[in-house]
Amino acid sequence: MFNQKSSRRAFLQGAASLAACAALHPAIAQNRFPSKPITLVVPFAPGGNVDIVARSLSVPLTRLVGQSVIIDNRAGGGGAVGTGAVARAEPDGHTLLVATPGQLGTLPEIIKVPYKADSLTPVALLSRTPVVVVVRANDPRFKTAADFLKVAKAASQSVTVGHAGPGSPNHLALLQFEDSAKAQVNAVPYKGSGPALVDLMGGQIDAVVDQITSSTPHIKSGALRALIVLGPQAGGLLANVPTLAQLGLPVFDATTFVGLFVPRGAPAASVASLQDWATKAVAQPEFSNVIKDLGSEPVGGTGAALQKLVSAESALAAQMVKQGRLKSD
Repeated sequence: MFNQKSSRRAFLQGAASLAACAALHPAIAQNRFPSKPITLVVPFAPGGNVDIVARSLSVPLTRLVGQSVIIDNRAGGGGAVGTGAVARAEPDGHTLLVATPGQLGTLPEIIKVPYKADSLTPVALLSRTPVVVVVRANDPRFKTAADFLKVAKAASQSVTVGHAGPGSPNHLALLQFEDSAKAQVNAVPYKGSGPALVDLMGGQIDAVVDQITSSTPHIKSGALRALIVLGPQAGGLLANVPTLAQLGLPVFDATTFVGLFVPRGAPAASVASLQDWATKAVAQPEFSNVIKDLGSEPVGGTGAALQKLVSAESALAAQMVKQGRLKSD
């Protein structure tokens, strides 16, 4: 028999349940991470080491996070422009910076930047890369490293050398190289390695201090030649390239690390998820094979490991500034 009161009670209970679900759904959607595409900001022009790392990372990362991963190149100021953009971004974990420790450790020591050293939180290490001095393969003046050193030492600024911008790892490596070789070159800053390499191949400059990752395609094509490894001996294309030690010069290690950062204040759970995804992405063939083929090495380090590198960069930069060996352009 039809019970009007029971039916009305059931209807009201059902309506209340639907209302509760409707109220809960936005909260569930809001807590889901990521809830929109991830943007990887590269603070250098396309074609350089950091850009290549970011683009290689985006392939497996897209699959792991279940969202599109967008590359946003914001070059300028040795990485300060792009780094500042991420520091000002909404700290929700959807905007990340792919950069070297130098953007947080070195730049604030030498130029005015639109952020503080602690404006970003390190998430994970991605790669480490040997740094080299490269020249045009057909330049008759520089058939060997000894030729290059002889010209560089002959007179002040007798050699024009490009780097990726003030405070970039390339810039720091070039300054250390000058000190080691007891030479003074004509240093030319660019908005990343890509434009510097273009000018080198076009004959506008004599050499570039660069991470091997961005130089490898041009070395393989025969357009460029690596002359000196600014660090420990490396294999692959660099197996027969002399190191500072082999040339009898004071040794320093300019090996470049690339890592992932988020704006300070990002939710801890999101940072943990990003670190996990980044570590898994680095191990994927789409990333590791590309990076290894270009002479670099995948690294799945933690945010804490990346922070140690930032602190070390900051200490080195402060010391060099105090000694007058590091200045902004």
